[in-house]
Amino acid sequence: MNVRKFRGLGAKLALSAAPFALLALLSVMLTLWVSWQLDGGAAAVNEAGRMRMQTYRLSLMVSRHEQDALPGAVEAFERSIALLRNGDPERPLFVPWDDAVRERFARVESGWQQYRKTWLDAPPVQRRSLSADTAAFSADIDALVSGIEAHMSRWTALLHLLQLATIAIAVLGASVLLYVGYLFILEPVGHLKQAIERIQSGDLGARVERATDDEFGTLADGFNGMADQIQAMYRNLEAKVNAKTAELQEKQERLEALYEVTSLIATARSLDELAQGFVGYVAHALHVDGVSLRWSDESNQRYLMLASQGLPAYMTEGERCLKANECHCGIPDASPNARIIPIRSMTPGGLQYCAEAGFETLVSVPVRLKERVMGEVDLFFHAEIDLSPSARSLLEALTTHLASGMEN
Repeated sequence: MNVRKFRGLGAKLALSAAPFALLALLSVMLTLWVSWQLDGGAAAVNEAGRMRMQTYRLSLMVSRHEQDALPGAVEAFERSIALLRNGDPERPLFVPWDDAVRERFARVESGWQQYRKTWLDAPPVQRRSLSADTAAFSADIDALVSGIEAHMSRWTALLHLLQLATIAIAVLGASVLLYVGYLFILEPVGHLKQAIERIQSGDLGARVERATDDEFGTLADGFNGMADQIQAMYRNLEAKVNAKTAELQEKQERLEALYEVTSLIATARSLDELAQGFVGYVAHALHVDGVSLRWSDESNQRYLMLASQGLPAYMTEGERCLKANECHCGIPDASPNARIIPIRSMTPGGLQYCAEAGFETLVSVPVRLKERVMGEVDLFFHAEIDLSPSARSLLEALTTHLASGMEN
């Protein structure tokens, strides 16, 4: 037995959106980290530029013999070098170290030591090479700044790439969510709407295929179950309506038959006209394959066929005048009610016209008036049948009317 695992609609949407959300979060985190690197590099560039300014300031102090201000300026320069070396996370300020930047920073440190030893610790009397040494040391600082800026340009390019990636992830995620929303929400809702419209238009066989195992799948099962119940109720109601219609039609046909027989009895001008009209009405009202009307003598020993319909000519001639008890037709002491006789059960010694004509069932109804047997009506069917109570009642009413009409 296969058990379908239920996955809710919320879980499917979350699974669809989670990868893009994680990628977007990662991209944002990388963007922030690169931005932090750029901020720290920019502060390092500013600090290195400040060192270049301090170098020219120290050179100016030496040339003007401002010996009292030199210790403070030297200390400030030392703090700048230490700041670049150690960084400051609070600002933030840090040098984006690589091999080239480390090499240039080492040259700046060694150049500073040489510059300080030559011009700041014990300034010489001759200052002819001060400008050249200052320019050379400033060039080392410029090289350091260029190295930091080159590194920052790469970080800037990476930042732009991350921003583009974030936009691409957002667009792709939105597209996937739209597609997933259509696949898991709009399409099932559309199928359900179509099925509802079909049922409203009268197509009770409309069903919704369960294509998913989420809430819409459960909704499809519920809708199909409801549609099955409606269809079953409609079929049951339709069957009841058809049965009631058939019952009303049958009652109408019986009333029409009774009315027509009554009218026939009142208007018939001869016994032959009455008999022929009667068998015609019986054949139409009860849908028989053959019918005959027999009338007996005073002693009920012979039965004369007054009229027939649907019987072969040889049967009509052979049974025109039957002796009592000669076959299942013409039995004076039989039951006063209608008798249903399977023709196959007839004794081989009796008349066999019914079997030869292909009839399977004989229904014999006595015509009685005040407990006296006046004749009988015989109905012949090519199939095995069983008369309903309403058909029996109709036959008895028709024969009673006939007996009264014949007597009068």
